[in-house]
Amino acid sequence: MQLRPYQTDVITAVKGDWTTHQDVLLVMATGGGKTQCFLQIAMDVLDSEPNARVLVLAHREELIFQPLERVGAMNNAWLMTGPLSKPRVGVVMANRNDCDRQLTIATIQTLSSKKRLAQLLSHGPITHLIIDECHHACARTYVALWETLRAAYPALRHLGVTATPLRADGDGLSRVYGHVSARVTIADLVRDHYLVQPRWLGIATDISVQGVKTQNGDFAQGQLAERFDSTVSHQLVVQAYREYAKDRRAIAFTASVAGAHALAALFRDRGVSAGAVDGTTPKDERRRLMEDFRSGRFQVLTNCQVATEGFDAPGASCVLMCRPTKSDSLYVQMMGRGLRPAGADPLRPGMATAGEDCLILDFLPAETRNIVMAGDVLGLPKEVTRSVTKQAEPGEVQAGFTFDGDSFNTDGTPLEIVARQLDYLQASPYVWYRHDGWLTLGLGEASDHNERILAIAPDGPPWKLYGLLRPKQVDGARWRSKCIATGADIAELGEQGNAIAARWGSSTLITKGRSWHAQGASEGQRNWLHKLARGDIKSRDIALLSKGECASLITHYQAVRFLDIPVADAVEGAA
Repeated sequence: MQLRPYQTDVITAVKGDWTTHQDVLLVMATGGGKTQCFLQIAMDVLDSEPNARVLVLAHREELIFQPLERVGAMNNAWLMTGPLSKPRVGVVMANRNDCDRQLTIATIQTLSSKKRLAQLLSHGPITHLIIDECHHACARTYVALWETLRAAYPALRHLGVTATPLRADGDGLSRVYGHVSARVTIADLVRDHYLVQPRWLGIATDISVQGVKTQNGDFAQGQLAERFDSTVSHQLVVQAYREYAKDRRAIAFTASVAGAHALAALFRDRGVSAGAVDGTTPKDERRRLMEDFRSGRFQVLTNCQVATEGFDAPGASCVLMCRPTKSDSLYVQMMGRGLRPAGADPLRPGMATAGEDCLILDFLPAETRNIVMAGDVLGLPKEVTRSVTKQAEPGEVQAGFTFDGDSFNTDGTPLEIVARQLDYLQASPYVWYRHDGWLTLGLGEASDHNERILAIAPDGPPWKLYGLLRPKQVDGARWRSKCIATGADIAELGEQGNAIAARWGSSTLITKGRSWHAQGASEGQRNWLHKLARGDIKSRDIALLSKGECASLITHYQAVRFLDIPVADAVEGAA
């Protein structure tokens, strides 16, 4: 099995870092071949150090047998007799007790037994520890184990491997790993065609998550299931699948075990072959169902927290997110199940063919502010991902994009507008500010003693550029406004606004990169913003704003407030 170029680089980085760091982390997106990488590292160590012993640790059975099979595929001869005159690889789990091997693959549950751990160490210390799916490594059982291993061998070298370095409960892996050896992201793999392009559609629901409690960093499962494992919700899932993905093999993630089985039953009732697995499914039956799905014997596999780790199904080209989550790591795990190429191109085995994609149907709650969506984990600016505000009818597409590893194509979706606005704001030399869809730019007081604001309203196209003017030196003077220009291209309107800013704007206020922007907001600014925002921004959030952010928000609320009041007078000198 030939290593990919980036895998060779990763292996070199880890082995090099082990010379100066004992505990290192490898972050590699699902589909990047992390199992192959850490096994090659282990094999290289054992080939170069005959007295070394390597322990690969995982927390689920599926993650135990996968490495064992992969070693055989990489180099079957390596499995044969080693320096100990025995097979080099063994398993410690349940009734298997190969404690005397050079490379041991074990579950954390088994080695939490002092007796089994003592048996393992009776054949010599573990010199190298590799933890698969190491986002679990902060858990007490893991910490206790590697502390015991280090006590037995102080020079222990430790590698953690994960696709998702964030834990839902916020307990950072920096407590365990002092150095990150390499990061291989989804974007890297999509760009180089080792993963297929994600194509995301946000499907509207009118299901509210208001009042659902948070436990361990995510929605409380029971309360979430009451909302999203209902008959109405499942009907939306089946309807959307039949409309947008009916020829695709799909993996569906539900909020509960009962929901997984109910959804599979509904799919079958509607003529779509489906099976369900959960943690209580007997192991032999679970293996059979997963193999049947991989082989295409049925179309949809529904599950609750089973297919998130250690499950490969390259033929699956659709992921059904039938439940919202607050957890980046869980979302990445679910999404990653559909990103592996089918491997149909004989000239580029294991790589994505032209146009190959994975359709992610994300069933969005009525409130999207605090949930994770595909754009969040792929690098789409937060402001774009949070701008799913045009509520469609339940079952209809609310937003969407396709990601090619470099850029997001949002054509034809509500996100297109936001993406164009952000592109323009980034290119502009002036500090236009975007909030609630409005673009505003405060020009300050000009030489004619008039204060000006420019605003582009959010209800285009066509877009409207407004000018607001207030005589600064006149007591009680009110803002006056007029529409300066209308157009179909927001960038063209922005350039007209920039010309006005160049004529009337204070360079200290409007130019990007001024040092005062980063200073803490003054008490006067914070009080004025609190009054203008009328409770729209919480006091504790206002207290965290910089001067630049506070000034931009004050400008925004002034513009929105006074454009709401019809004013007949023209804004003289605004254009």
